[in-house]
Amino acid sequence: MKKIALAATIGLSLTALAAGPASAAGAASEEDSTIREADLALKFRTMTPLEVTQGKGIEYTIDGLKKGDVVLTSLDNELTTVEEDGPFDGAAAMDEKPKTDSNVEFTVTLKRGDEPDRVFPARVHIIEGDRGDYDDGTLVMDPDSTMLDEGLYQEGLNLTMVNCSADDQVHFTVSRKDADGKEKVWEKSQLAGEDESASVRYMPRESMPKTGEYEAVAKCGDLSDSAKVTVDPTEPPEE
Repeated sequence: MKKIALAATIGLSLTALAAGPASAAGAASEEDSTIREADLALKFRTMTPLEVTQGKGIEYTIDGLKKGDVVLTSLDNELTTVEEDGPFDGAAAMDEKPKTDSNVEFTVTLKRGDEPDRVFPARVHIIEGDRGDYDDGTLVMDPDSTMLDEGLYQEGLNLTMVNCSADDQVHFTVSRKDADGKEKVWEKSQLAGEDESASVRYMPRESMPKTGEYEAVAKCGDLSDSAKVTVDPTEPPEE
């Protein structure tokens, strides 16, 4: 899929937006729309002010699209027509640098014929400094340590395998550890784009996830990397 960089023409308001697909607009669109196979992942959910304003800016991938679908973001409101079936890679750069330790919140909207729009709320956390370079075949996961089960259910794990070869098939799996070992709970494959990366998002679809230790693994070619996250209960246990 050809990479498409979108130049932002307006500034982004940093007013509060309900987190994850459980927001009012996202939840209503997901419930009404039949575009259920589509899913949004960000290349990086943590970026610096320089990264979101220079180059491509905020990069994202929507998986499960069809030729003729139309995509736009609230960052620039430009309509882009998808050229072929499969994952679509888009990007938008901000005009002004946001403050550090803030959240850039925006939406990506998917239009398909006469179906109700599918609206994906998205959020990038702005950090200070330089994230530095990644080694070949590095898995970047956000959150990267602990999260609440409600957060996993509503926002999911954002997984990006960086510095693969373009057109490599990247295979992602998520497993949960228990007394009997590891149980694979999800897997997905995606081709690395021209930026030599692939981004996906794991979200439990049927019910609230079990708490405990999870491990994500990503492989491209001979390269493999993993990351672990602890999922805690939404409510602290009663003493």
